[in-house]
Amino acid sequence: MIIVSPARLREPLPPSWIPASVEVIAGDAMQSAPTLPESLRHQGGLTLLDEQGNSYQPDLTLRGFTATSVTGVPQGVSVFLDGVRINEATAEELNFDLLPIDDLDRVEVIRGPSVVFGRNTLAGVLNLVTRRGKSDPAASARVGLGTYGQQDYRLQFSGAAAPFDFYFSANETREDGWRDASQARLSRAFGKVGYVRSGTDLTLSYQYVQNKIHQPGSLPPADLLADRSGNFTPGDFFEPFLNFVTLNLRQDLGRGFTLSANGFARHLSIEQFNVSMLADNSRLQARTMVAGGALQLSSDNRFFQRPNLLVAGLDYAHAAVDATVFTEKNDRTLTDCLRQAIANALDPSQACPLREVNSKVRDRQNTFAAYLQDTLQIAAGALHEGDELLLSAASRWDFIRHGITDDSPPSSGRENSSGAEVFRRFDALFGLNYNVSPKHGVYLSVAQGFRAPALFELTCASPAAICPGLQAGTAPDPALKPVRTINYEVGARTRPVRWLEARLSVFRTDVFDDIFSVSPTGTIGVYFQNVGQTRRQGLELALRAALEPALEIFANYALTEASFETDLVLATPRQTSDCSASSCLEHVSAGNRFPLVPRHRANAGIELRPSSWLWLSLSGLYVGSQRLRGDEENVAPELDGYFSLDAGARATAGGLSASLQLTNILDARYNTFGTFARNPKLPGEPVEPFRTPGRPFQVRASLSYRL
Repeated sequence: MIIVSPARLREPLPPSWIPASVEVIAGDAMQSAPTLPESLRHQGGLTLLDEQGNSYQPDLTLRGFTATSVTGVPQGVSVFLDGVRINEATAEELNFDLLPIDDLDRVEVIRGPSVVFGRNTLAGVLNLVTRRGKSDPAASARVGLGTYGQQDYRLQFSGAAAPFDFYFSANETREDGWRDASQARLSRAFGKVGYVRSGTDLTLSYQYVQNKIHQPGSLPPADLLADRSGNFTPGDFFEPFLNFVTLNLRQDLGRGFTLSANGFARHLSIEQFNVSMLADNSRLQARTMVAGGALQLSSDNRFFQRPNLLVAGLDYAHAAVDATVFTEKNDRTLTDCLRQAIANALDPSQACPLREVNSKVRDRQNTFAAYLQDTLQIAAGALHEGDELLLSAASRWDFIRHGITDDSPPSSGRENSSGAEVFRRFDALFGLNYNVSPKHGVYLSVAQGFRAPALFELTCASPAAICPGLQAGTAPDPALKPVRTINYEVGARTRPVRWLEARLSVFRTDVFDDIFSVSPTGTIGVYFQNVGQTRRQGLELALRAALEPALEIFANYALTEASFETDLVLATPRQTSDCSASSCLEHVSAGNRFPLVPRHRANAGIELRPSSWLWLSLSGLYVGSQRLRGDEENVAPELDGYFSLDAGARATAGGLSASLQLTNILDARYNTFGTFARNPKLPGEPVEPFRTPGRPFQVRASLSYRL
């Protein structure tokens, strides 16, 4: 039986009791992918973008919202790992390269705002559960090789001796990358020990990650045409170092009551370096320490003789963020500076330091929430034998406080404005499920969502506080408003015959005070602003047919309309009819489409098991055209839609397993991201559309042995 955990800490329910579109993906189905988004790219409505231009930092869009490591886009997807929120405290961003994808037991994709999962869950939540040891001891080793210098090495062992169990893994991944200067190294380890006895279930896990990933980014038109594997500004990289400890407890209290709790400590230090051909290079050094926990009490006692699950909980986290941005001279800016220093009879060593602090901010962030959720069967057998009607209701109160200290050096036109920003919000959810039978059901729901402005948004929220490289600046006055949403959704699921399953959901999300990044000068800097009312609406259809035990066919289609609902004026790097000496403005009309949200997305595939030892797959993905970032006015040419075809094979013999993964087997040439920026390599430094090329044909093979 498939179960889902629609609570802050694990409390299982069947999908037919949840007023939302839900998918559960087993961990074994994801181990051939380098990242979580890559493993989910064939799920309905999930689209990958590639702003950074490497294999390990994709952007994932869902219902017009984004989960990404890039600051400056409309974040709206939450990710939980063993009950701990892992959206970063700096900008709610997600570093997918830090996730232990090979160690996941299951992934639950719950679409729509989730009051219980809390802030930033505007489009949905990805709830990740890691593996633990089983009664049969196991050990395995894997070696993987692929095109463009891909190497993957993994060791794993696990087991159990009642009442204890254990699980441990270590991974090392390296690749040269198919783009110039796009090499990557990922070193990861994960361990988990558990204890189960007399209604007590206790686990302690530890995760270690140390990566270095180079980021070739986007290319201007001439470079893209001449060499899709090129790198316009070689040298960009992201280098994170993570230590993460989680303690989870589940205690059966008897009489239908269960107490769940967790505690965690997560320390992340990163260095991000960005090369610029227009201004100084920038280097971000940031440290984030987050610690906290959650306490949850649940009861599955009957209410007036009806099945009922009541969940009440509290969660708290404290985040300490220290971020410093340095500007560093490059050949162009150093030459210009030296020329000016000599012309003004200044000491070049004093007038042109090679490195200096641009901004330095600290945030001491406290978040607290209380939530209550109840799922009750209010009728059974009302219209015919076997039907049931269920009511779901939930509420949550969030409190977020930022204590920001600005230690940036004095700079012209920018005042120090250290201080506190406090956000409070009460959200609610109401849903109904009517299950005609175990095979057929419909649902409807109305849910509120909420996202408070994050540190990097609060500190870069006006033209006077523009930030280089989407990093830290100074706090504005007044502060940004929080994002608020109301989501309306209806859906259905059916299994008309034994071999066919289908799901359909139709949704509309009204968004108020959406936070948007704007760039008046291209890639040099941005600031954030509220953009009034926006909307995401659409439908999602999923079909899966198991024609016989050896053959499965699936197909998904998503229609997503993401639009501005109010007229507004935004700064843009594009050349428009409303330009001044310092910036250009675009006039956005109600109804204009959001950038980088494809209207149409469809995929289909077949999985064949001709024998017990052989598994074959073939899948195709179509992503429709998209507007480029910076073209909110909807007047520039779009990113073209594209189609990609993938294939895979896996063979097993005893404990030996071999797999082969073929990506983009038609070698289609397509682009996955686009924006506008000045091109300093051309006379006059014109603004051009920069695009990130999609991956060419690639091969990845692995061989593993399990004792």
